[in-house]
Amino acid sequence: MGGPTRLSTSIRRRFVFTVGTNLLRGLTGFATGMLLARWLGPESYGTMSFLLGTMVALCQLLDLGSSSAFFTFLSQKSRSRRFVFLYFAWLAFQLVGFLLIVGVLLPAHWLASVWQQQPRSLVLLAFAAAFFQNSAWPAIQQAGESQRRTQRVQGIGAVVALGHLGVVVLLARIGTLGLYALFAAVVVEHTVACVLAHRGFTYTSKDDAEPVLPLYARYCTPLILYSIVGFAYAFWDRWLLQRFGGSVEQAYYGIGAQVASLALITTLAMLRIFWKESSEAHHSGDIERMRRLYHRVSRIMFFIAAAVAGFLVPWSKALVLLLLGPEYASGAVTLAVMFLYPIHQSLGQIVGTLFLATEKVALQVKIGIAFMFAGVVVTYFVLAPADAALPGLALSSKGLAVKMVVLQLLQVNILAFVAARLWGWKFEWLFQPLTLLVCGACGWLAQRAAASIGGSLPIPAAMALGLAFYGTAMAFLVLSFPALIGLTRSELLAELQRTRRAVKPV
Repeated sequence: MGGPTRLSTSIRRRFVFTVGTNLLRGLTGFATGMLLARWLGPESYGTMSFLLGTMVALCQLLDLGSSSAFFTFLSQKSRSRRFVFLYFAWLAFQLVGFLLIVGVLLPAHWLASVWQQQPRSLVLLAFAAAFFQNSAWPAIQQAGESQRRTQRVQGIGAVVALGHLGVVVLLARIGTLGLYALFAAVVVEHTVACVLAHRGFTYTSKDDAEPVLPLYARYCTPLILYSIVGFAYAFWDRWLLQRFGGSVEQAYYGIGAQVASLALITTLAMLRIFWKESSEAHHSGDIERMRRLYHRVSRIMFFIAAAVAGFLVPWSKALVLLLLGPEYASGAVTLAVMFLYPIHQSLGQIVGTLFLATEKVALQVKIGIAFMFAGVVVTYFVLAPADAALPGLALSSKGLAVKMVVLQLLQVNILAFVAARLWGWKFEWLFQPLTLLVCGACGWLAQRAAASIGGSLPIPAAMALGLAFYGTAMAFLVLSFPALIGLTRSELLAELQRTRRAVKPV
């Protein structure tokens, strides 16, 4: 890096491009999700959310931490074609194994119990869609990012998102929009994306001297239990919500998660770049560079997520009515709570990536497992009906959303504290409540001002007016207190100038 306060030009350029493509992909995915929610209705959309949510959890179980190991090893140094294709063979084994077990061996009554009476063919197709979207395609992205081919893989990802939106609109127009068609489209789209993106990747001609299996075993062994517990935790949440709340409550929660994911666009854009650079810095013993990366990235990502939530929370009910219609009006509270979820999730992904990139897996696993066990218990009590044998609060999707936000806040700060102790950094936490309070207050004031001045305006116009007020307040806040994003004022102005220059060649 050129100095203690500067990100490398390579990181900045890749970040700017990735933010742009992820913003396009995120907005496209958001539009697709909202159209699906409207056109499918709460019942079918909730079923889709339930199936995909449980299948993503299954992909996490089958992965056993190998995807994290794969990207970490690729980021450390160039690897051979054999090294990469052995991992692809492992992915193929996961896919074929699940399809055989569930498609042929699993008894019908077990299938009905686990997936709430959904047909076997739909369950299999849902898994294939989740697998290609959340396991196969990310592996290709990781291989590309490890070679700093950010523009190639992110560009193809954006095209896939746009193509999927077009497919959804086409299916709706010809009257064949349904879960079977949607899942099949996802499989085809991501298969094509994987093939196209992988072309042009380069690998060393020399095979790695170290045996591959012991390398993965050493990294993944602490993650095996974590993967199992993580699967049970995620599956339990979705299964209990489906059992006690039904598909409609599942739809409310799914929409909240879909909309909240918009706030994570910049975090996801930076995540693999941060992983690559942190892993490389740690591998070369440059701990100071690693500290600078972590401090800068964590502050910026936290502020962005808090700023997005601060604006959106006061508009939750209006957004539901505008985007989804009165059928989803009861989900407004769930949506408002889920807007808060990405705030600490962004920070958690950064600190979690730091542990993975530096191969400090055991610490993260222990803390994560403890919170997942706690989460399993809390989930039951917030979802179970009051007249159950072990009574609960019957809060449905609202209770599940609150549980997610509160437990994540606690877990992330414990992880950040452990990271600070591990590498001798100061544990800084005060910026979190300060940022949340300021963004929340500005968001509420902007909404009230827009409502007072433009009370008769349509919702989009009123929100645009509120956004103008809010954006002005946020710009003033950052310029006045740049420490909120980990910068001094001079550093902030210099970064803005460098970012403008970096965008030109992209």
